Amino acid sequence: MKKILISEWVPEECLAPYKEDYDFTCPSREKHAFSYDEVYEMIEDYDAYFILDNEGDKKVIDRAKNLKVIANFGVGYNNIDWKYATEVGLPVVNTPTTVTEATAEHAVALLIATMRGVARYDREVRRGVWNSPNFSDIDCEVYGRTLGIMGFGRIGKMVCKKAQGLGMKVIYFDKYRASQEVEKEYNVTYMSFDDVVKNSDCITLHMPYIPENHHIFNAEVFRAMKDSAYLINAARGPIVDEKALAKALKDGTIKGAGLDVFEDEPNVEPELLELDNVTLTPHIASCTLKARMGMCREALGGIIGVLEGKKPYNVVNPEVLK
Repeated sequence: MKKILISEWVPEECLAPYKEDYDFTCPSREKHAFSYDEVYEMIEDYDAYFILDNEGDKKVIDRAKNLKVIANFGVGYNNIDWKYATEVGLPVVNTPTTVTEATAEHAVALLIATMRGVARYDREVRRGVWNSPNFSDIDCEVYGRTLGIMGFGRIGKMVCKKAQGLGMKVIYFDKYRASQEVEKEYNVTYMSFDDVVKNSDCITLHMPYIPENHHIFNAEVFRAMKDSAYLINAARGPIVDEKALAKALKDGTIKGAGLDVFEDEPNVEPELLELDNVTLTPHIASCTLKARMGMCREALGGIIGVLEGKKPYNVVNPEVLK
């Protein structure tokens, strides 16, 4: 019976369909998670490793002599050394479809909360401050504004539809431009990266974290944005230079930001914590029970598919599959 190691507790109903044929090891609900060191000690004899909030680096991969597949709980997989995995012929699985709706919703929630100052007003009311001016330009309505979407994949497209429902005009940039048919279907305008930066009232990030995107939003880009513009990041933290963002927010280079992801989670740039014009959430864009259960099933489906000699759609390096 093939053995599957899971780094964190998952609901029994996700495992139940496979338990007759596969041997699962995961921590109890009370323990919650295995540490990196615990995983390293155990991984040697396992056929598959399902990662929730842990790492699959070269050290772990080399230790896992029997490993046939490694999966991540999320769309991104930068916590896995997937390039090395590819070199050694190890398939890497992600969860590209089941996070879409929840993540897009949260990105739009951050957008509204940030542009309308929801979190700031909440904090003020709790402190006994009743800040209700008749005329103020501290916040702005979403309707009629231009949203720039950076990365027009599944989540970017879903955000587009939701933003248009709020009355926003949508422009986008993606390394791989969509077809004319898709642009017509979504009623969006393609622009260069620089033009999206310059023309957007709010920019939302939905690009993958790859080396070329490291700190792609930096001090120079913030200076090129409108001083009335907002930035939303529900993609990956290192896409944004947090120190430069904190300075831009503090200096008024841009008006506000909403962040669900950070460079060094769970640590947050201290200056961001002191600013009122930023809304912060702890990497929970996909955190609905429906989405998380779906992610678990999607990852396990990919794992089982590989172990059964199939070619699952959610293998990110399919070239290693024979």
